[in-house]
Amino acid sequence: MSKNFNNKKIRAVSLLVCSLICAAICLLITACNRKDATERDSSPCYDISAEYDVETSTLSASQEILYTARQDSDCAVLHIYANAFSQSYNAIDILSLQIDRQTVDYEIYGEDRTLLKAIYPFIENSTYIISCKYTVRLPHSDSRLGVTEDGIVNLTCFYPVLARYDGGWREDCYSSFGDPFFSDISSFYVNLTVDENINVASSGEIVGVERRGAKGKKTVEISAENIRDFGMAAGQFESLSESVRLHEKEVTVNYCYYSDKNPTASLERAVSSIAVFSQAFGDYSHSSFTVVESNLQNAGGMEYGSFVLVSPTPSYESYLDTITHETAHQWWYDAVGSDQLNSAWLDEGLTEFCTYYFHYLSGDRTAHTAAMSEISRSYSSFSALKPTVGFDGRMNRHLSTYLTEGEYVAVTYYKGALLFDTLRTLVGDEKFQAALKQYYKDNMLSIANEQSLCSAFKTQGYDIESIVSGWTNDTAII
Repeated sequence: MSKNFNNKKIRAVSLLVCSLICAAICLLITACNRKDATERDSSPCYDISAEYDVETSTLSASQEILYTARQDSDCAVLHIYANAFSQSYNAIDILSLQIDRQTVDYEIYGEDRTLLKAIYPFIENSTYIISCKYTVRLPHSDSRLGVTEDGIVNLTCFYPVLARYDGGWREDCYSSFGDPFFSDISSFYVNLTVDENINVASSGEIVGVERRGAKGKKTVEISAENIRDFGMAAGQFESLSESVRLHEKEVTVNYCYYSDKNPTASLERAVSSIAVFSQAFGDYSHSSFTVVESNLQNAGGMEYGSFVLVSPTPSYESYLDTITHETAHQWWYDAVGSDQLNSAWLDEGLTEFCTYYFHYLSGDRTAHTAAMSEISRSYSSFSALKPTVGFDGRMNRHLSTYLTEGEYVAVTYYKGALLFDTLRTLVGDEKFQAALKQYYKDNMLSIANEQSLCSAFKTQGYDIESIVSGWTNDTAII
């Protein structure tokens, strides 16, 4: 840049830059104004444009985050989870990073290089646009992010996501155990360009498809508002849809599959799960729900906002129960958030319980009783290992402290489910459901904790604090 700009030129350039920044902010705010008023004041909005190249298995993307600072800070921290799926921790290549159209310095750090720190002075209650261009090289693996053996492209964890700010930035690294995600409710407006013959499924709703003539490409426009995390899948799959009528709205349920021999029954399980849980806990919070059959190594399924992946299993009954499990997460994880890194039982334990409570609520109490008995036996077998492998039954601890995946499953899923079944037996079905309805209502679109749960039961006349703490601190005899 030449140094001989006169003052008039400097003022003109400054006005142009300010105009561009204001225009960009206005566009994002217009999109975010479609959100509920209580949320749009502080929750982030993501505007993402991406193109997937089949030949190179590469996603090229640009995104803008509309972010309102909660406190003064000298930086913003984002998770770049994509690096966790690369053996060399370099799957994502940050091409540029700007804040309010100003290029900023940044640092990629953490033991798995999944944290990005953007250096910039943020002022409390001020709104900023964090802009980023990047590419992601997808691994060929059956993982949350990758191209599976069956050719389904799992497009989750691909985008830089703001870390949660709670008196300071949460700088949790990725964990191989559980779900190492802790996000605020956000809204996503996504354009994904793919080959014309590729089908796309996603969080939220597909609101438009634009074909690019002779180029053989199409751009799928997606709107997903008030969700915890965003996910997509792309590939050669079939799809079925059905509507379910709730108290105040109609929900469209989509099922996408490639090998399922009984897709109608799978769709029906998703529909029934939405209906049963809405009746028991309060209406499902979105207008659509999408289930995608896709391989996931060492996992039955994975939940995102209004979108889940479910992995094929040898047992079809187990597959159906996984659909129910991931559907329950739309209440306990998406709508009602929790700290999945330090108190994973609050979503996984309750969700595992709901997987079998679904049968109870549907009239098959035998199936529920049998499942809870099996869970009890499984937990007992793990807890008996304390003297030999140091099994720790405490439920409020970080994912990194679990010795094995088996210990994590036993404490988080099994013990968590047993706790909730114990509470159900103690207070009775009517009060139990009323308490969970209150828990859902009070904590929707926010973050709940152990005290939030106890408070909901107090509204029904039950003080369960000592019971719950006995279980979570591992002092209760089970």
